[in-house]
Amino acid sequence: MPDRLKVPAARAAGIFAIFISLPAVVGLLGDEPSAARVIAVGVALVVFMGFFFHAVRGRMVIKPAPLVARAVAIDAVIASALTIADRSDWSLLFYYVVALAGIRLPRPWNIAAVPATAVIAGTASSADSSAVGGLVLSLLGIGAAMVAMGEIMRTNRELVDARAEMARLAVADERARFARDLHDLLGHSLSVIALKAQLARRRLPDDPETAAADVADIEAVTRDALREVRQAVSGYHRPALDAELEGARTALGAAGIHTTIDRPAVALPPDVEAVLAWTVREAATNVIRHSGARNSAIRLVGALAQASVEVVDDGHGGDGSDGAGTGLLGLEARVRQAGGRLEAGPRDDGPGFRVRAIVPVGSER
Repeated sequence: MPDRLKVPAARAAGIFAIFISLPAVVGLLGDEPSAARVIAVGVALVVFMGFFFHAVRGRMVIKPAPLVARAVAIDAVIASALTIADRSDWSLLFYYVVALAGIRLPRPWNIAAVPATAVIAGTASSADSSAVGGLVLSLLGIGAAMVAMGEIMRTNRELVDARAEMARLAVADERARFARDLHDLLGHSLSVIALKAQLARRRLPDDPETAAADVADIEAVTRDALREVRQAVSGYHRPALDAELEGARTALGAAGIHTTIDRPAVALPPDVEAVLAWTVREAATNVIRHSGARNSAIRLVGALAQASVEVVDDGHGGDGSDGAGTGLLGLEARVRQAGGRLEAGPRDDGPGFRVRAIVPVGSER
């Protein structure tokens, strides 16, 4: 809502104050009062309005209940004193009291304060019995409207707080996604670069041509990593499964790990394929960095209801998570976000480690 359309409660109350208090002020001046009477009434009104505006101002600010209750009690006493001791017209001040109680007091105190204020106003105005009934009924009606308005204001505050919390959670989720992307992207690419650099260093004295090819591979992997990081920063990165399978074969082969890949010719939705591609990348990186394996296998299974990818090795195991809570922890969050589940642990059929991601496809998702 534009700021020019917002009318704070204190400003609105100030506008209505002129109209509500005008009859009593005109009546007071018509009595040709003494200076002492004018000063006493003026001081009482200043104190009354001071407590009222202090408790009512701030449309989106929750005032402490004791502060509001104190303002309601003091203003009720002042309104009663002026009504009894000066003029019955000052009973109009009870409209302020009932409005303050209905809007600012929390439930159930606001519901109880409205009839209590009406009773006090009727008692203070009992000298003018002809107007007591109308005053009490009008205070009850306005009080009920103020209670409803107070509930609307509280609901609006809760909605604003909920929107702020949703925005904060969205930022936190985006940060987590970005951290996972960078970990998965750079972890894999840097592992390949380190392996290629080691190979180039060993081959350089005796086989400079092969070492030069390794350096060229390092350059290509570096350029790909830079491109993927830029895409991740832009939020558009979605890895391709076939490219990740080929990259895993190359990286594992460079590490001296023989790899077999079972990739059936099955088409998968892009979002499902992306999750499986992230799984291949992270699992292959973990095999290189943590397993000490000699052999590994990557198997893809596609079906109408779900698709899965499995990466196994014959090493000494290792979950690939570090102290910062990344690795498979981030991959698990990514798979869970896609509606699937991640299984990671030692193999049942022999030594080694197994990582398997299962993601629903089509209507199952």
